Amino acid sequence: MSNNNGNKPKLELAYNVPTKIKLLQSEYQTGKSSVGQWYRYTVESEGTEYSFFAPESVVDFITANKLKKFSEILITKKVSVNGKKSTTDYQVEIVSNGTSEQHAPEDSVSEEYKMMLQSMREAQLIKSELGEAIDENKIGVALFIQKCRS
Repeated sequence: MSNNNGNKPKLELAYNVPTKIKLLQSEYQTGKSSVGQWYRYTVESEGTEYSFFAPESVVDFITANKLKKFSEILITKKVSVNGKKSTTDYQVEIVSNGTSEQHAPEDSVSEEYKMMLQSMREAQLIKSELGEAIDENKIGVALFIQKCRS
């Protein structure tokens, strides 16, 4: 989804409404505008890709918790009033750290991938039985070639 100039739409957070977002990149882009420094992530929320201009406190939270691509967070934009002055704060919670999505689902990998993985596991077993002098990589490749020929 794009707006008129070809960029992703900007994610706008409503006050006091928790918004679940998934990071679609590990690192943010940064730049400067007339209002100061900005930090932009590409994110997904409710099935749509957005540009999310994260406040510094949210960037600090993501960085401090070592969140990467596919991590999901819940952000709630809050307003607090101190006398006549109001400030905006962000409550951020980790939904998932993304590690479960870094590996391809079992049904999306090829048969060759599964055979190579099994061959390398078998090679590790052979090495553990026969000792350190065995090159498990060569054994794994040999087993894989044999399985492909079968």
